[in-house]
Amino acid sequence: MNWRNEKMISIVVMTYQSSKFIIEALESIKNQTWGNLELIISDDASTDNTIELCNAFVTNNKSRFINSIIITSKVNTGIPSNYNRGIRAASGEWIKFVDADDVLLHNCVMNNINYIERYPNAKFIISDLIEINENSKVIKDKFINKGMQYLIKKQSHKEQLKAYARFPFFINSPSFFVMRSLLERIGYCDEEFRIYEDITMVIRTLIEGNKIYYLNKQTVKYRIHSKSISRSASAIERRKEEEYMIFKKYREKYLNKNNPIDFSVLYEVWLLHKYKGVNGMKGLTILNKFSLFYWYLKIKGVHNR
Repeated sequence: MNWRNEKMISIVVMTYQSSKFIIEALESIKNQTWGNLELIISDDASTDNTIELCNAFVTNNKSRFINSIIITSKVNTGIPSNYNRGIRAASGEWIKFVDADDVLLHNCVMNNINYIERYPNAKFIISDLIEINENSKVIKDKFINKGMQYLIKKQSHKEQLKAYARFPFFINSPSFFVMRSLLERIGYCDEEFRIYEDITMVIRTLIEGNKIYYLNKQTVKYRIHSKSISRSASAIERRKEEEYMIFKKYREKYLNKNNPIDFSVLYEVWLLHKYKGVNGMKGLTILNKFSLFYWYLKIKGVHNR
């Protein structure tokens, strides 16, 4: 295949018990309109036939990629560690992350490359999603993320950092397109955590002085399904624990108790993680409405918290 004079982009695929969806994800990578691609598959100790499927795909499609690597782990280490193994193995100037249950739209890489040519200061790009179900049927053909739109309206990395420290919105993490050298500078994902790779990646990027840029195009089909790692009962409990750990390690230092908005954020964190309730009743829905930050976001049109 003639790669022309293209940048080499590393596609880093995260797998764990992914046999049901991995081939659809890999085919979407294979069918990218951008030619010069490196394929990195990082598996977190799957016990199904994910690795066998990946090996067969790589063998049958060697000519499609400039380089293909499959990384395995003997033990399950968690999502951030799995991401980091993939990042460290990549050699492309830019990295496109793909979770094994998601699907790239065919112009995903091309659209991101066109964007960075228009905005050469961009090092971390997010874009829009299409939601699909476990049968690949479209749930929402236009996923409107109010939290993400609120964040990207901030004009500087300092303003974005303040907004994100107040509340780390879901900002379409399946769409992340990031310069590899930036990930090296920020120290990759924080391996103290097992669930949250995206929040620490974003907040470290902002702390390092880089703004999050927004490409106003759909680039990824994001799959919603009951067997997602993040939707298991154990993951939900772990997620709540890690949310508080992230608050203490990264967010709290950027909140000022003398600022009424910031103080109300601290109040919300206390309600969610420390408030025990009365006679087993918490009433968080009502108590949250005493938060100035709650009404601040509501006025801004952000309801999907």
